[in-house]
Amino acid sequence: MNNAQASGAKKPTTNSEIRAWYKQQIAGIPANDAKLKAQGASLEDRAKAAHEIRHKARVDARQFMGTFESAMLKARDFFKYGRLDGPSFDQLVGEAKKSGLSEAQAYDKIINSSQRTNQAVDNIYAKPQAKL
Repeated sequence: MNNAQASGAKKPTTNSEIRAWYKQQIAGIPANDAKLKAQGASLEDRAKAAHEIRHKARVDARQFMGTFESAMLKARDFFKYGRLDGPSFDQLVGEAKKSGLSEAQAYDKIINSSQRTNQAVDNIYAKPQAKL
């Protein structure tokens, strides 16, 4: 059971509602990161937490979608990342280090990028659509 279903919240039913729900989940990352930082969590643990929130939101949002839309996004992820459900944490760290970043810089990049959504996908799903 995902967070929306567990909390008794209304399940989003249109792609625009699903995207809004997804963005709402992502919006909680900065506060969670600040809390972890205040608790003394390592930069690596904070990056892992940010990635996990984003990843879970991605997977849960796709469960809300229709089969076709979900399949299209999974195909995009497969061609972009080699995985159906987006990049793994280790994959993101590896890519950042390959581009010349230190491990700490890679973790910072993951925390920051986890808070941004894909503008092109936002634009596609921002328009009201029929119920799925």
